[in-house]
Amino acid sequence: MVIDSRVSEVLTHVRVVELATVGKDGRPQARPMSAIWVPDKGHIVLTTPPAFPQKVFNIRRDGRVALLYSDMTGSGLDGGTAVLVQGKASAPAVVAGTEDLSDFWRAVYARNAGYAKDLRDPGYRARMDWYYWRLPMFVTPERVHVFDTTPVGGALEPFPSSDLPMSEQIKDAVSRYPTAVLTALDDTGHPYSVRAEVSEDLTVTPLQPFAGKPGPASLLWHRHDGSTGGMLSLLVTGTLSGSGFVPERIPGALPGEHEAGPERDWIALGRRRSLEYLAKRGLDVPVVDWDALVGYASREV
Repeated sequence: MVIDSRVSEVLTHVRVVELATVGKDGRPQARPMSAIWVPDKGHIVLTTPPAFPQKVFNIRRDGRVALLYSDMTGSGLDGGTAVLVQGKASAPAVVAGTEDLSDFWRAVYARNAGYAKDLRDPGYRARMDWYYWRLPMFVTPERVHVFDTTPVGGALEPFPSSDLPMSEQIKDAVSRYPTAVLTALDDTGHPYSVRAEVSEDLTVTPLQPFAGKPGPASLLWHRHDGSTGGMLSLLVTGTLSGSGFVPERIPGALPGEHEAGPERDWIALGRRRSLEYLAKRGLDVPVVDWDALVGYASREV
């Protein structure tokens, strides 16, 4: 499909989008992600380490997805236009190294310059190599919706705890964030996401035109500071009934970087899970071209 210049600008510059996939239970799941628009190929590229494969599993089972570009933080845009892309996604059964995803890494570091020092550090390379092993996803846009933007963001501190009961985590999110991303399925079975206000009794008020149907749904609360830091999120799946949301569960995730302690070592856990993913499928460890990454982060190439 043809993407006009205004939409292309949003797809190019927004740093964190909300990717919605359909889970095995039929409920949509939205997660904050980096997404790279490649106009000459007509697709959007997203990736995830093997430690976080659920999005990929969802896409391989059902390729109907949505990408909401609702948070302009750090993008340099005027903040007036939000975009929802609905389309078809594919997730090949590979774990890609740096060379296989050069477009992705070049664009990521063009947005987030200044990481060359970390990428040169041998200790960082030893700890974080798994983070650069990537499961790629490719989204071909089929429908585009343009909305006005809404309030986004939320307080970074005090940091929330994932040890709290779901009801307490939701209560914290409702008070912490001005809006959430509401996702339900439309008449075609595609996820449909918009920003919405959520009250303490979980009454949900969409702030953008919403074509999702009552039934399986999710709420995603999240914030970021325009770079790779300061990210917090909470995803809750459940049922949308009229204007009310009935929460059912919090899909699993690694502990957040702000939850300290040996049992909360997300780096070690991420590495172990990534290695387990490779071993289970008989795959080799991908090659991380650190020099290329340093070049991208230094804007030398």
